[in-house]
Amino acid sequence: MRTDHLYIAGLAAHVPRLWPVADAAAAGRPGAEQALADGWTSVSVADDTPAPELAAEAARLALKRSGLHTEDVALVLHAGTYHQGPDGWYAANYVQHHVLGTAAPAIGLDQGCTAMLDGARLAHGQLAHAPARSAVLVSAADNFGTTTLDRFTYAHGWGTGRGSILGDAGCAVLLSATAGPLRIRSLVQSSLSAWERLYRGTEELFPPGPAGGAPVPLGRRMGAYADRVTDRDLRRSMARELMAARTAVARRAIDEAGVTAAGITRVTHVFSGHPRYLEGLLRPLGIDPGRGVLDLGRTLGHLGACDQFLALAHLLETGAVGPGDHVLLIGNGAGISLAAAVVEVLEHPAR
Repeated sequence: MRTDHLYIAGLAAHVPRLWPVADAAAAGRPGAEQALADGWTSVSVADDTPAPELAAEAARLALKRSGLHTEDVALVLHAGTYHQGPDGWYAANYVQHHVLGTAAPAIGLDQGCTAMLDGARLAHGQLAHAPARSAVLVSAADNFGTTTLDRFTYAHGWGTGRGSILGDAGCAVLLSATAGPLRIRSLVQSSLSAWERLYRGTEELFPPGPAGGAPVPLGRRMGAYADRVTDRDLRRSMARELMAARTAVARRAIDEAGVTAAGITRVTHVFSGHPRYLEGLLRPLGIDPGRGVLDLGRTLGHLGACDQFLALAHLLETGAVGPGDHVLLIGNGAGISLAAAVVEVLEHPAR
């Protein structure tokens, strides 16, 4: 979908302390030695700061940078890939109350690692019918420092191709239909819903796993599902299907933005410790993997839904991209959901 009137008015991230992976390995943390081998150098750790507060910190800064007022925000969308707080409680309202304190509706998104991109798509629909100067706040955050999901070993048991570990962070973006230093030129979403079982493995849907229950063996779930696919050719075809679908979504986003692969200055993506992931992600698009954000990701860990927009904020703040540049944001997540967007930098944003 081409998006001629969707601007990023404010963008910010909140990253807590960094824990060197070498220190974790020296302390005997299971999985840390493998993380070092996979290229990770550190991981962001929020200790006991709740995920919604990480999002709120980022949202306050994004709002300040946008120059908008709290009453300009007509909708709040918040996402987390992991538990945000007590069962039966919803974090979107926390972000709304502690950042805006207005009566704007607050809605939670349950879209995994593509949630902020999916939120931007929903914001586009909202803003198309909203009064001038209206804005939509999209935020995301996770704190994976619990006993039910180990940040170093959660993916063990399934070859992800990117040596995944989990980091904590918050990210927020203020979207406007009228003005902003960045413009979203295109947004494309798709899914491979026939693969939904990949993320639940052999577990039953009921009763659902409680927030404080047994550890979440995500990697073993994937492995259990894959073990059922005994036909090696079928397993290879599944991998090819994912790569083809991911490439198609990104290529469509580039085409609908009216640019070419050569015109993509940088790419933000799911954070990886291993260059092999970027090879498979970007080579099919004709984009050099060096245009990705491998080194940044290696310092933080995979941040749930935050990776793409947090990396965009980093590229802007460090001067790695500037006016006239185009950035491709691409991701895939549980479900399987796929999303991509092309962002054009119009001017240097406020800091």
